[in-house]
Amino acid sequence: MDLPSTFSFQGWNIRYNFVESDNTTSTDKPPVKCVVFVHGTPWSSAVFRPVIEALRAKESYKILVYDLPGYGQSQDFESDSISNSNGEFQGDTSVKFQARALAGLCKHVQLDGQDDHPAPAVIAHDIAGAIVLRAHLLEGCEFDTMMLADANVVLPWGDGFYKQVRSEPDTYLKMPPSIFEAVVRAVIQSACHNPKVLHAGWEDILALPWIGHVSEGSEREQRQRSFVRQIAQANDEDVAEMLAGDVYGRVRCDVKIVWGEQDQWIPREKVEDSIERMNGKVKQQAFIPNAGHLVMLDQPERFAIEVFDWLVRFGSSRSLIKS
Repeated sequence: MDLPSTFSFQGWNIRYNFVESDNTTSTDKPPVKCVVFVHGTPWSSAVFRPVIEALRAKESYKILVYDLPGYGQSQDFESDSISNSNGEFQGDTSVKFQARALAGLCKHVQLDGQDDHPAPAVIAHDIAGAIVLRAHLLEGCEFDTMMLADANVVLPWGDGFYKQVRSEPDTYLKMPPSIFEAVVRAVIQSACHNPKVLHAGWEDILALPWIGHVSEGSEREQRQRSFVRQIAQANDEDVAEMLAGDVYGRVRCDVKIVWGEQDQWIPREKVEDSIERMNGKVKQQAFIPNAGHLVMLDQPERFAIEVFDWLVRFGSSRSLIKS
């Protein structure tokens, strides 16, 4: 993904792109619908590339896509600029912080639903579900509508691997590069149902932010540290706080749930739990066969159809920028 712009937020240089659809260049163009994409862990904005390309080719959209602080192209942290740490790592990548960063970025590009700014539709994958809900419910971000795709918004969080990394981060920091790369690739493989997707190059694309190139030396070590950091800082309390406050029932927009039926990371019962907690705000559900946790890559055409249908059915004037 091309992320040419930078938003500096509490020590992080957040890389993003804010671009219109390819067919909105005429002087007599219609109102533009605003859509924000938020990825999860251990991913980057690259996972949304197929559906973003579909949006840009077909309709009139203003699209905001970015890499979370500590992920992808947003791993640059200026330690001298502000005191912002979480545990033994420099730079906070927790859900609580990510929600504040999302709210700050939306305000920066005037997509926060405040004053005369449009309230965008938002597409969130994996832990981005919790990030987006927290930004909406606790940070004052207004969204026109939400799509939560294979989203992790209830506890417990993580499988045995993630729990082990959180309990023993030093073990993974000290791994030889070749062993660490094998771990990263195994994680990616477990999230994808269709092996043809990985063989088509997606495994390398998704692994690159964490492993870089063999010749990078110290930079590769820093990427390894970044990978461990985002798992070690995944604090259950950031979600437990929302669950304890029963805030999901106070969502202020309609929600669509998308889930890959072969998702080995998030079982169906957790998805159904999250739907129940949103107290009737979930207006549409799409459980997609032959798709794993990376539903947008396993079934890109079906995922794009679900996105288009959702934007048409549930988008309102709040998400529009008028020409």
